[in-house]
Amino acid sequence: MKNSSWRLYQALLFILPLPFAGVFPWGWGVFSLLAFISLSLFIYPLSSPASFPKSSAKLLDKSRPVIYLLLLVQGFVFLQTLFFDNYHDSFQHLILGLGLTTFFILTLLQLNSRSRIKTAIWIVIIAAAFQALYGSIMVMTGLEWGAWGAKTSYTGKATGTFVNRNSLAGYLEMTLALGIGFLLSQSTHYRGRWQQRLRQFIQMLLSPKVIMRLLLAVMVIGLVMTRSRMGNTAFFASLMIAGGLALLLMKHKSASTTILLSSLLIIDVAIVGTFFGVDKVAERLQGTSIEKESRDEVSRDTFNMWLDNPVLGTGAGSYQYSYPSYRSADVTTTRLYDYAHNDYLQFLAEFGALASLLLLLAVLLCFYWALQAMRLRRDDLFKGLGFASAMAIIAIGIHSLVDFNLQIPANAFMFIFMLALGCIARWGDSGRGSRSSSHGRLRR
Repeated sequence: MKNSSWRLYQALLFILPLPFAGVFPWGWGVFSLLAFISLSLFIYPLSSPASFPKSSAKLLDKSRPVIYLLLLVQGFVFLQTLFFDNYHDSFQHLILGLGLTTFFILTLLQLNSRSRIKTAIWIVIIAAAFQALYGSIMVMTGLEWGAWGAKTSYTGKATGTFVNRNSLAGYLEMTLALGIGFLLSQSTHYRGRWQQRLRQFIQMLLSPKVIMRLLLAVMVIGLVMTRSRMGNTAFFASLMIAGGLALLLMKHKSASTTILLSSLLIIDVAIVGTFFGVDKVAERLQGTSIEKESRDEVSRDTFNMWLDNPVLGTGAGSYQYSYPSYRSADVTTTRLYDYAHNDYLQFLAEFGALASLLLLLAVLLCFYWALQAMRLRRDDLFKGLGFASAMAIIAIGIHSLVDFNLQIPANAFMFIFMLALGCIARWGDSGRGSRSSSHGRLRR
């Protein structure tokens, strides 16, 4: 049963972006159902939580504050289904929220060993590299096919199997953070005489680390070719911020850590970006004007929605129905706003201040643990996971100011995955024999 659960979990990680990132109503349901089934298969052979693998039980115990916060939010949404008119939408979002909470718990249970953590990382990176490669090829060849047919929008921009280029950019931001964190955990420490150092260098060139670096280059190309202004801004800003935090917090870091972080900025921006269109992203940023954009006005209207319903909100999933009555005359575009183009304001408007605060506390706690992992853990793998989680949270935190990444199923599940990695980075068992079994070593 547990092997079936693990295989189903791996499949879920890979298919999240396929197709259209699950934006259709059935997408959320399918992802949530797979998470429920995988968790059930994991738990079924076990008579009680005490019979869980020791590493999984420890992670569950340490991560209880985040789990409780997520469950409290779902309890709040359940109350909305009882007292709000949009029963159907709130109930659907209750199922989705429970699915995300289940996926968080499932990730803690499944990634209970170093080998499983690495396997999950490779699955996510391969899935993301496929999205980036597919999207880039469609742009460069002019074929412009999406998941199931010819694209009708965002032609000339990489979308992969996503509907929206900004959603692909958000997915790539998080998965790039994961890949960079993994590379940091594989830092090469060159020791000995020059013959030994040369041998170590050759071994590094033949290692999976080089394959990972090439896949990350493909993902950066895909990100640049989305032409997403905030997507690219959020990635490079989060890389600089998280890189600065890593250099500040990580103890016993090797020179390769600094070299890797510097090369990511210099090589990816100066070389990859030059050949694949970072200048076009810059042109879009320079050409952005308040007169051409209606997102500021939509954000203002969404804020007014929240002011009218500050505590309880308008109901989870109600935005597309509630917004038209708040839409101002200066929002002249004819488009239908399903989302607010600002995750913070949409959560406030739909969930109210209390539930939104609970969600924010859960994210901040995972972010704190990720930083603590970089500062306190001695194991390179868990320090790298801490970096990945922190960078992903920063990237989505920036991007969510002007977009709706967390309303997209694939991105929401991936964000939950990165939050869980923050917990694993801080509290995961390094599993390195007796030296790792002492209380003091485990705390590190």
